Amino acid sequence: MATTQKSSFANYSVTAADHILPDVVMAFKKSNVMAPLVWTAPAVAGAASVTFVDMTALASSDVDNLTETSEQDSDVIATGAHECIINNYVVRADISDLARLGSAYDIVGGVSENLGNACALKLDSLLTALFSGFDLTVGGDGQALDLDKFFDAARQLHAAGAPLPFSYVGNSKQIWGANGIQGLLVGTNNTLADNPVSVSMLGNGYVGQLAGVNLYYSQEVTETGANDCPAGMFSQKAIGLGVSSSGLINIETQRDASKQATEYVAAMKCGVIEVMGTFGVYMSSDVA
Repeated sequence: MATTQKSSFANYSVTAADHILPDVVMAFKKSNVMAPLVWTAPAVAGAASVTFVDMTALASSDVDNLTETSEQDSDVIATGAHECIINNYVVRADISDLARLGSAYDIVGGVSENLGNACALKLDSLLTALFSGFDLTVGGDGQALDLDKFFDAARQLHAAGAPLPFSYVGNSKQIWGANGIQGLLVGTNNTLADNPVSVSMLGNGYVGQLAGVNLYYSQEVTETGANDCPAGMFSQKAIGLGVSSSGLINIETQRDASKQATEYVAAMKCGVIEVMGTFGVYMSSDVA
């Protein structure tokens, strides 16, 4: 007979009644990059999707100088509904009784951390895959990143009316390396531009912000065979993350006595969708 215990991780919080595998939650929080940067909304109970709605902003020309006794005309605000379907992403690992008994270290903690890390990377993979669908583009395959391109991407987001903060998420080589942010701030012979941002990059090995844009890297922004990496710069409402009513991550342990093993199953119930294509810039660049 199999016995199951279940815990959940919804909207980055845990309910007190749950049976918790905290290592999974901690590993997810540590490894995931994208989830805090996008528009997150939960599905209502009984729904298998989340609807994100965008509205076209009114312009200053829509605001009229109204004369006395006149009636103001109604301005049409265009809206768009984007249905995000909830999917079920599952990963499982089993620990046999002999493996547990013969292990001198915390094998359950190691497996739990591994499951949480895998779920975090999967969510990053789903979200970063949407970069190529953004309406705006700067640079391209075979082109090295430079400051003009970086500032132009930020300019386009401002021009589109995208709300701050802006985030740039790329491959590690787009942060470090000769063709990354490092190369823009520190010369190949370790010479420095006369500014505190360059000093910070050389001294700390990282800068958190450039041109008012927060900088991140994800393992799931992968390098192609032609040495290009598909990065993106975006505002929060460019991408939607729909979370099931049962939570983002559900963890279950199931004892299988006939196998003399315990199953550890992590299920991530969510969906991703592009909401505002004009609030994101696709920034593929060469990292060779």
